[in-house]
Amino acid sequence: MKTRRNSIKVWVSDEERALLEAKVNYYGYKRLATYIRDAIIYEKVTHIDLDGKEQIYAAYSENTKELKKIAKEIRHISRYATQISNEDLKRVSTQMFTILKKQKEILNLIENKLDLKVWQEINHSNEGMGNS
Repeated sequence: MKTRRNSIKVWVSDEERALLEAKVNYYGYKRLATYIRDAIIYEKVTHIDLDGKEQIYAAYSENTKELKKIAKEIRHISRYATQISNEDLKRVSTQMFTILKKQKEILNLIENKLDLKVWQEINHSNEGMGNS
């Protein structure tokens, strides 16, 4: 075991202490000091509480469903390429436009919900520490 001769005192609130202890358990550490030492030395810590993340997840999920439908239609078309009806082509085209619309909705949600300034501040401050 390494000899440790220096200590660092950090004051935390009750809530922060509870969070640290929860992380100690989650990551399988036996001692708080060991977790804190590893976290400080090895982890890149970035925490952003994203407002509207459920809306973003729902939009992404819906978009994924549409992509799966398109993939199924494309597989169907590739099997029966000589028998493509105008109706099938129109259905695939409509689904592709639906996907494009959903992607725009996702971009709008991200644009409206993410705080770009916070992201820039975090990344700017991390650049000074050699992280990007």
